[in-house]
Amino acid sequence: MNREGANGNFTEGLSMIIFRSTAILLLFLITSFSRAQEGRSMQGAFGTVTIDGKMWNQIALRPVVPVWKFAVALDLVFYFDQDGNIHKDEWDFSNPKSIKNTIIDKIYYIRYGLKQDPLYFKVGSLDRVDMGYGILVNSYSNAIQYPQVRKVGLDYKVKTKFGTFEGFVNDFKENIGLTGLRLKSPLLSSLPVALSFVIDRNQYLGLRDGDNDGVPDIVDAFPINSSYAIDSDNDGLADSHPDELDRDGDGYLDAGDINDIHAWWDDLGNTVGVDFSNESYYDSLPDGSIDLAPDPLNINKDLDPIGAIALDIGYPVLTQEKLSVKLYAQAAKMLGETVHPKKGNGNLALGTGLVPLGVSTIFGPAQLNLEYRMIPKGQFEFGYWNRSYQIERATFSNVDSLGMQVRTKEQRLGRYGRQNGYFSSLSLKLGSLLRAGAAYQDLTGEIWNSDLAEYEENKNKNFLASLSLSKPISKIKSARWFYQQQNVPNPFKFEPSESTVMGYRVGIGLGSGMVLNYTFQRTYRDLNGDGRVDGPDETINITTIETSFTF
Repeated sequence: MNREGANGNFTEGLSMIIFRSTAILLLFLITSFSRAQEGRSMQGAFGTVTIDGKMWNQIALRPVVPVWKFAVALDLVFYFDQDGNIHKDEWDFSNPKSIKNTIIDKIYYIRYGLKQDPLYFKVGSLDRVDMGYGILVNSYSNAIQYPQVRKVGLDYKVKTKFGTFEGFVNDFKENIGLTGLRLKSPLLSSLPVALSFVIDRNQYLGLRDGDNDGVPDIVDAFPINSSYAIDSDNDGLADSHPDELDRDGDGYLDAGDINDIHAWWDDLGNTVGVDFSNESYYDSLPDGSIDLAPDPLNINKDLDPIGAIALDIGYPVLTQEKLSVKLYAQAAKMLGETVHPKKGNGNLALGTGLVPLGVSTIFGPAQLNLEYRMIPKGQFEFGYWNRSYQIERATFSNVDSLGMQVRTKEQRLGRYGRQNGYFSSLSLKLGSLLRAGAAYQDLTGEIWNSDLAEYEENKNKNFLASLSLSKPISKIKSARWFYQQQNVPNPFKFEPSESTVMGYRVGIGLGSGMVLNYTFQRTYRDLNGDGRVDGPDETINITTIETSFTF
């Protein structure tokens, strides 16, 4: 594309975006102006962001309007590259589903109240969601792949005289793919009992599908064309395209009408000097052995759900202003089937996790949790829905004999047999400037060894750490660093896996209400299915450099 064409596309696209964003913004401000005279603000940002490995320029407007106990913020953002081409995913009005997702994407957040209030909810990006003591949901986030993948979820809590109801939804664009609910009611006056439910109705919804045809991009031969998905001979023509008459690319006609068949035999006859028009097979397809690619996974038709139920009970031993001690216990049963690592089929029922005794204590600026954990029969993971779940939820591995294969997190649970051990976590305020946190799990038990083709006694460890700035220091307005690695023999070797998530964010004040934000996040994908992540293709970096402002 030449520069004039690129500029034309940019001008046309920019005009449409300005029109749409202005219309949405004006409608929003007009309807809320009379009700929100104070506290209104306009936030925005400009800079660069990495999307699918490519650097894009970013301009964003985020109007924030408080209305009573509500706080509503929109996210009007567009990206364009060095040639002026606009990233269209955020402004796709091509079909009803895309229109719905585009409108939902414009919600930065809608919040009512605060978490300690009797009624609280937040619609939008969910940075952290916990349920109870964390046996099922621990530090879940739907924003782990932002801005490459934008999700608009729900976090809520309702307190009544009958108990407390809290839960979450991961993404309304998935039509509620993952959801959780916890009901807590005091069985006795000082002995609260809670019941939790979590269900992911289709783990395959974690796979990206850019053209919304149901076929994930990684196995879609035409990821930006919803009309086609399969190209058996990789010649650029879809198997179902009317001009594709040799779908398997072996030189023999294997599709078409009677005229196409006759034309093929006539062309062959002219080449070899033989008249085939009187032969009995003149009306038949010449390819007697058609080798086509299998139908790819379709996330709209192929469903793979997983669920879990948990029960927890707590007893407050000591409750004071700066000192408290609570004893608790919890148990959970995961619902679904995983793949037996030796048999290779999915008929191994998911297991149970137990915490017969846990202690939670707060003393001054520190909060400490200690647990003894048990997995009696295996096929279970504590805190299964965690920060990296959206990455591990469903991935693809390239298996030589089978090609590209989908692997859900559920299927990996077959690797884990009977285990037991301990867990500890610590959250600490370091003076008035810093807040630090760390969590460590050390389980011992049966872990599948692929080389020996059997379970062996081994370690299964987790390590999570974070450090953040509590208040600005000079021109450093904000700073946060985090690291996570789970289900490895030794997390302190820092050998990456698909459960590894690391990153940081730094905000530097520039004056006049402007802040320069630098955000970096690194995750990993095992694309070749060799059980390791190495090389640039299996490392996913997301970098955002933006200057935010408020006026």
